[in-house]
Amino acid sequence: MRIALVVDGTRGDIQPMLVLGRALAAEGHAVRVCAPPDFREPTTLAGLEFRPVGTAVRAWLTNHANALGGRPIHAVGEGIRYARACLRVQFEALPDATSDSQCLIGAGMQLAGPSVAALRGVPYTYVAYCPVLFPSGDHPSMLLSHQTLPRWANRLSWHATEAFLNRVFGRTLAAQRAKLGLPAAPDVLRYLVGERSILAADQELAPLPSDGGVRPRCIRALQPGPGDPLPEKLDSFLQQGPKPVYVGFGSMTDSDPLRTTREIAEAVSLVGCRALVSQGWAGLGGVPLSEGVLEIGAVCHVRLFPRLAAVVHHGGAGTTTAAARAGIPQIVVPHIADQYYWARRVELLGIGPPAIPRKRFSARTLKEALTAVLENEVIAERASELGDRLRARAAIDVEPLFTS
Repeated sequence: MRIALVVDGTRGDIQPMLVLGRALAAEGHAVRVCAPPDFREPTTLAGLEFRPVGTAVRAWLTNHANALGGRPIHAVGEGIRYARACLRVQFEALPDATSDSQCLIGAGMQLAGPSVAALRGVPYTYVAYCPVLFPSGDHPSMLLSHQTLPRWANRLSWHATEAFLNRVFGRTLAAQRAKLGLPAAPDVLRYLVGERSILAADQELAPLPSDGGVRPRCIRALQPGPGDPLPEKLDSFLQQGPKPVYVGFGSMTDSDPLRTTREIAEAVSLVGCRALVSQGWAGLGGVPLSEGVLEIGAVCHVRLFPRLAAVVHHGGAGTTTAAARAGIPQIVVPHIADQYYWARRVELLGIGPPAIPRKRFSARTLKEALTAVLENEVIAERASELGDRLRARAAIDVEPLFTS
């Protein structure tokens, strides 16, 4: 079968699709990835065909880094503007990019996928990496940072979000669908997720909601394999002393990366632990670091995390899952969207302390969180036990993608 994986978003949205694409290709399917131009190289390295669809994500995030470090409502506002701009670009490029596809599988903020599949008369399946995309009383709307609301308030937040998305996207989406000869979509969120949805998440870490209208099929989180060996310099550093902590925020950008790096360096100095500072899209590093702190680029989390004492990260689905499977404590610094959900899950599972909201991140708050984690044997034991359970799960099952 000729399958198009259509996805828009950051590295955390695209990488799971590459994992899925390789699994599908191994079963004999012809796989094409349609994603923002940033991801041509990793797609090619995965051995998959690439078609650019969308705008350059990293450049946009860099230009709007202030919003990611400020109030969550500002990040939501910028995200809405980004999605509205992408919507038109996606509708322009995706029909040609998928002209010979027999099946479309979507992920992230890919708003044209369901319409193009309907135009072609082929199946469309949406893959979510987090339960927070499915309205439920178990959790608040993905647009809210507060994760401790009562169930009635959670439900109310979803009603408000659905009305908000319909107002923001409804008219533009209807106009684009009309160009394809398709009727307007009555509900934007249900349109995005669709009726054939998949939740790709480890159930012990992120369980399916107990209620809700959409009941997705479940598969294991789409995590990459061990990949290439760690760089020699990093491997040598890991062998030269106690396990370090890792600090990195993945695809999240930073308006003042030098200041953030100095805050990290001060915190680990106060705690007295060794540390790895991951550059990421924020561009951390670039300042002199003490002997026990090493600046690193992109490396395979599956290989690195089991050799660490703890992980400090932004709360992306992939990083949270990788740390959980490695069986190590984690400290989450959520910036936007589903990252608040993952931060709350880490706290509820007892594998890390309460989150540090990005606007409150400092040397003091990081030092307090690191101290709470590194001196707590209970957290370490819980993280280790959860890791054992997650690693015992079966391999990725692609069958639910093709069953109704």
